[in-house]
Amino acid sequence: MSCGPRLARQLRAAGYRVTPQRLVILESVAHARENTSAQQVFIQARRRLPALNPATVYRTLQRMQEAGLVDLHSNGGQALRFTLRDPEHPHAHLVCRGCGRELELDPEVMMPLRQTVRRRTGFSIDAQHLTLTGLCSRCSV
Repeated sequence: MSCGPRLARQLRAAGYRVTPQRLVILESVAHARENTSAQQVFIQARRRLPALNPATVYRTLQRMQEAGLVDLHSNGGQALRFTLRDPEHPHAHLVCRGCGRELELDPEVMMPLRQTVRRRTGFSIDAQHLTLTGLCSRCSV
């Protein structure tokens, strides 16, 4: 099955009307090889929709993040990055505040923390999107 129909179904399931702009923006995020900035999404999407403007991309990405279709990653003050949310393959990120390097972390490693936080505060940590900042092995020396 191609990406477009699946993403269109996800948009509808999230309560959004499927417009060419929304679909192209979501496909641009889906086809990115790594976390991608809104500017990179704009450049890719504009190749298919030349009349697209940056404000539409930013608003759409924000709405898609609120709807749980994309994840927003903050990389220590650098440009915000987006990835398509994959409920079947959740992952967490470790971001070095020294060099900006990102590492993926299986969210199951965080399970004890999630359980402790839930037990003590009643707060449920979003396991689909979790970013922890600190120093990598190179920067902590």
